[in-house]
Amino acid sequence: MSETTVTAVAITQTEWRSLLRLGELRIARRRIHKVEIPPTPKERDRLFSWAPTTEIGDANDTLVIELVDNWSELSRRHPSHPTEILVIELNSVSAHHAVNVESHAYFSDDAAKEGIELSEGRYESTWLGWVGQQESATYLAAAETLIRSFGIPVDLHRKRTDGYHWLDIIELARNSKISIKAKPRHIEDLLRSVRQISNAAAGVHSTASFTLAVNIEWVVARLGKDPLRKKGLRTVLEEALDVGRNVDWSIDTTSCEPVARAIEALAEAFPRSYTPDISPEMVVLTNRLIMAAKEQSLSPIDVSIAIGHLLASDGTESAATLCAAISGVLGLTMTRRLCRALGAINPTALEWS
Repeated sequence: MSETTVTAVAITQTEWRSLLRLGELRIARRRIHKVEIPPTPKERDRLFSWAPTTEIGDANDTLVIELVDNWSELSRRHPSHPTEILVIELNSVSAHHAVNVESHAYFSDDAAKEGIELSEGRYESTWLGWVGQQESATYLAAAETLIRSFGIPVDLHRKRTDGYHWLDIIELARNSKISIKAKPRHIEDLLRSVRQISNAAAGVHSTASFTLAVNIEWVVARLGKDPLRKKGLRTVLEEALDVGRNVDWSIDTTSCEPVARAIEALAEAFPRSYTPDISPEMVVLTNRLIMAAKEQSLSPIDVSIAIGHLLASDGTESAATLCAAISGVLGLTMTRRLCRALGAINPTALEWS
């Protein structure tokens, strides 16, 4: 074995404490791996994927132990499954490693009481890479869960028609401050401007004017042009906004004809603000539902109506995009709660605690 290669095992906090207390650890042979220092991505995945599942990113529940060269000779077979299960003794462990500085502080007192030297730093970059990979996989799983609940035929492992990866959409929904492309496409600008647009249109959120106000602000965000300064269009927009303030908001813009006509005029005047998948309806639904998810006020009924509306308008990718963005804000646990609520005969409010 070279100086840069070690035999390592990723174990949980419970396993480590048991090793210290009992002086031995029962473990599956397949969890023991030879890795370079630092481990390659493939070695990293083998090392951590064979460890029991813990909360993603919880460095206080994962450690790495390294074994001496002759560990196999010092271990013994467990009678329940002698070909697979081994018992490793504490004296077979050559080094104990916390996976980052914080976890080192967490475990150091316990290690000191047992006369164990606990190291830090050696696996920190490896751990960060593993956590990042697992977080991405978890958010993709959340998006797939929600998309599948609506029966939308989209493969999230393929690139989108606009050149973005589906994970990009999830990341943008989670963090609007990041940038994906040097020249952002419509969906990137839309997700990055959600809060800005929502704040600007907050005064009419419950009225029919909201759909128009959001789209006016969207044109400003996307093109840097204020529609209210466009001669001939301003009067149409202002009159529609005034009328819409007295009508309740509805996903169906025809519930307020002046607003519906104003949105058509807006799209006609600024066609570069929209694409086949980013329509005025998609703009307002994305803004409304993503903000509700961020503010923990998202209603399963609203999600059901919005996605159903987009699918009925032949907006398969638009519906999938909105599902992916919502799941990006919610994460896996809340997305699963949302799916369970959507599957109920009478959808109930989400439990956010």
